Amino acid sequence: MPIILSVPVAPEHVPAPDWSPLPMSWTGWDGSVWPLVGAEARNPRLGRGVKGLHMPKFTVQKSSSLLIPGAEVEGYSIDEREVFWPVLFRAETPRDWLAEHGAFFDSFHPVKTGTWTVGSGVDARTLPLRGDFSGNHVFDRDPVLSLWTMVGLELEAPRPLWRGRAIKQRFENSEGVPFIDPAGSPPLHISRGASFAEAAVNNPGDEPAYMVHTMEGPLDQVVIGFGDALIDVPFPVPAGSVLVIDTDPSSRLATLDGVDVTRELGFQMFAPVPAKGATPLTLIADGGGAVTVEITPLYWRAF
Repeated sequence: MPIILSVPVAPEHVPAPDWSPLPMSWTGWDGSVWPLVGAEARNPRLGRGVKGLHMPKFTVQKSSSLLIPGAEVEGYSIDEREVFWPVLFRAETPRDWLAEHGAFFDSFHPVKTGTWTVGSGVDARTLPLRGDFSGNHVFDRDPVLSLWTMVGLELEAPRPLWRGRAIKQRFENSEGVPFIDPAGSPPLHISRGASFAEAAVNNPGDEPAYMVHTMEGPLDQVVIGFGDALIDVPFPVPAGSVLVIDTDPSSRLATLDGVDVTRELGFQMFAPVPAKGATPLTLIADGGGAVTVEITPLYWRAF
């Protein structure tokens, strides 16, 4: 009878799946922070039926003609986002219930926004929210006596897009090196009027996004942007000074060392960086300063 010898093989280790919930938290307009799920969430805890994590509401613009059957799709806009949280409050004593319920609802405001954060680390996305209270919440029973209640919280995101982690790129320009230094005359330097580098700005989001430019002097004759949307700074940035240009239409503000210089900047062409890809960046300047380009990706969903 043949005998077969074999070497035992250890079973492959398969890691157990991670069943921990997706991190979620609320940072109120007053700066207070509230975990909403997981072991850290005590009061409140999110229940079933959360609204606002998925796709926003799109309004599609169309045109039609008697000469052409159907409709021509011309574009779309995104409406403000409605958010609904079913939040559960539990406590061991009436004093605890009243204190935690009160502190949580004090973190909301009908005008000032707080921040809903979903995920963690580089994958976290945020959404600004304000209270949209209709004033019609009904308590079926006295919550202080039951020490348990579920509240349906209606919120609104005036800016409906989820914001990813800001992407920053820093470009530095070295000082010119002596080219000719004849005795008794000031040194001449090679001009660094060409671009800093072969640069590109990446926008991984679902929507176009505007850039924020931070320029650290000394810099002169600065031109920055992409395509035809170039910003030509008409004044120098002295050594030790910082010029910040926010191209977002909601701000469109330029400050030099914290002082508003938007008027001095003059008329400029601002445009958002296209979504889903890298866009070549034009960056031209003289001087030994640095430029930081920042973009915050905008997403349709929280994940």
